[in-house]
Amino acid sequence: MFTLHKMVHKAFSIVIPTVLFFSVSVHASIISVTETGGPSSMGTNATVIGAPANALDDIVFNTGMQGFNEAQGVFTSIAHGIDGGGTVATGSYVNSHMIFLNSQGNALLTHTGVQWTFDGNIIGVMSDSGGLLEAASTFELGNPLTNYTATFGGSGPAAPFPARGLEGGDSYSVSGNTITVNMRVTEPGDWIRVITVPEPGMLALMGFALVAFGLTRRSAYHPINAKLL
Repeated sequence: MFTLHKMVHKAFSIVIPTVLFFSVSVHASIISVTETGGPSSMGTNATVIGAPANALDDIVFNTGMQGFNEAQGVFTSIAHGIDGGGTVATGSYVNSHMIFLNSQGNALLTHTGVQWTFDGNIIGVMSDSGGLLEAASTFELGNPLTNYTATFGGSGPAAPFPARGLEGGDSYSVSGNTITVNMRVTEPGDWIRVITVPEPGMLALMGFALVAFGLTRRSAYHPINAKLL
């Protein structure tokens, strides 16, 4: 014998975790990467990777530009500075991503015309030469599984440090949800943070999940007395 309350509660208990999981899992990510300028000077194509264990200059190396997703679905607790003197306002709902090129040793490595496309519009980039903007925002926008700050033997310095970001010979341009990046590195490498906003549909989905969760909570405290045989 089941009460209607139990049936409703059971139905919501199945649906809600699914909706909440889906709303988190679809948060903005790097959709694609294409190369209008071909592979890097070492013949390596740009790739999307999983978040590395470290984002320290003398630990993570590559021979072609790479990008990974950082913090996803963050309501910013402070205003974060971005290139051009602007800010991402306090309370903004954002996603963060990092793009980098970091050769091992002092050999010149270039990769140009690399287009990174996200599923949300780009609202800011942090690429200042010293990496000050990146370092100041990592506590909130960095990937929680990546070490950006704790140095150790042979790791090199943590941001900020001279030439962490872009310098002369490096550049980028933004159009909607796409950033085209040109990097030229010797030592150290180039690291930039890209901030995007989720599509409206994702926000609506999250709102639906929260409303449904509230209904579930209320149903637990206001059971329906009708019984079903």
